[in-house]
This record gives sequence, C-alpha cells and structure tokens, in this order.
Amino acid sequence: MATIAANTYNFKLSFSTTLCPEWTAAAIIDGMQSYGFEGVEFCLGKSHLHGVELDSPADLLADVRKQFDEAGTAISCLATHNVISHPEHDTRVKIVEGLKQCLRVADQLGAPFVRVFGGEVPAGFEVTGVVDYIAESLAEVAEFAESQKVRSMILIETQGLLSHSKFITEVLDQVYSPKIGVLWNTLNPVRMLEKVEQTYDRIGSNVRFVHLADGQFNEDRTKISLCDPGEGMVPMERVVDLLRAGLYRGYLSIESMHAEPDPDELLPKYSGYLKQIAGQQEE
Repeated sequence: MATIAANTYNFKLSFSTTLCPEWTAAAIIDGMQSYGFEGVEFCLGKSHLHGVELDSPADLLADVRKQFDEAGTAISCLATHNVISHPEHDTRVKIVEGLKQCLRVADQLGAPFVRVFGGEVPAGFEVTGVVDYIAESLAEVAEFAESQKVRSMILIETQGLLSHSKFITEVLDQVYSPKIGVLWNTLNPVRMLEKVEQTYDRIGSNVRFVHLADGQFNEDRTKISLCDPGEGMVPMERVVDLLRAGLYRGYLSIESMHAEPDPDELLPKYSGYLKQIAGQQEE
C-alpha cells in the first residue's frame, strides 16, 4: 500500500474500528500509517479484533499501548454503546460503574476520551426528569474521574434526546466538571432541524471530539438514510470553518456507514476527503 503522510495542521484525523472490525491492533497501526491517520477509536462491546474490552487483562492493554506508542500513533477514544437515559435506576447504576471502569482502561491505554450515548426519552417520561437523571449519572462519573485523578474524560455524544443542543446544554449546565465534554456527531442535530451554526454556538466551547457523519432524507422527509460524509445534507466545509474559527485542535473522526466495510478502500477515501475539507494538502 502506498503511504500517505499525515499533514493535519490544527486538526487530527481519526477513524472508528467500525471501519475495520477484522483488523488486529497491529493491522490498525499499519492502516493508520499507510492512509494518513493519527488516531483510532476503539469500539467496545462489538468483538472487534483489536481485542480491547473492559475486562481485558492488564498485560494485553499494556501490549496494545506499547504497539501504538512505538509507532507514534494514538488511540483517540474508547467508544462505548452505553445509553445513559435508561429508565431503570439499577441499570443506570451499572452503566455508571461500567463508565468508571472504562475510564480506568482508557488511562491504561493513553486514550483521552470515553464516549457515551444520551439515548432517547423513555416512554411515559418527561424530558426534564430524564435530563436531570442523565446529569446526575454524569456527575457521579465526573466525581470519580476527579477523585481518582484519571487523565481521560467522558464525552456525551449528540445523539438521541441530546441530539438537540438545547437538551445537551441543559445537561452540561448541571454538571460542573472539566471531566465531561461533548462529542459532536454532525448529523444528529441537523436531523433535529438545527443549523450547524446554531449547534456550535451552544456547544462549541464544550466540543472535544467530532464525528463527521452524514445522511439524506427521502422525498417527504419521513425517513433518513446514512451516507458517506459530504454526500448528504450536513455542510461539512461549514462545520470545519466553525471548528477552525473556534480554535478547535482535536480529532475529526469517521465511523463506518457500511454493513461490510472494506477498510483498504474506505480509509484512503476518507483520508483524502478529510484533508480536502480541512484545507490540507498531501505531502
């Protein structure tokens, strides 16, 4: 494979292991170096062949970190699929404990971020109460992170109820901690009829990671289909302009929208696209 050198200026390029679920850690590093990416999100709980999970033994985690450190590459995020809006208190307690363990694992790997979903409003619940108990759960995780002095932080994604910046801002207003931030999934607020300028105006100061996701409505706008970034309704270049104006220097990351992704086809395609919209040139 031809090597494409990373030239990222203020942005760093990342991808999720949803693009390469059959790749080992060594293969991921090779793909990152070949296709010009600085970071990778390890998707947890999906049996991806990188082998990192919450119950992974310490020696496996140490070996994975050593491989990445020696290659000069980074694990940009640990992506959980936990949904923190679950209506049952006991289930939320388990989710909170899982997030605490994930922060420990992230620290062992040198990963700066752990992703969690907000989730939808459970049937029969009011939005205000759901926002309150989401904030309560995150506050407990934040207190743990601060008291244990872990280096990693929790990012709550603009997804589900928290797709709309109004609601994610309500959560953030209740949790005063540098250990809680936002992962801006660019598609979901647009699906909620927000302009990207409106979203960034509300959450921009808390954005620590960006998923460049895209989609398009059907004719009567009753359904949406996912598509590759830049092929749908999200104005990606405008997103990058807003991030640059806000002095964002974090990751621009891609998740796979394909049932059976071909990483050797998609990674160079996405790398080229990211460099193009970020105003970067291949060396």
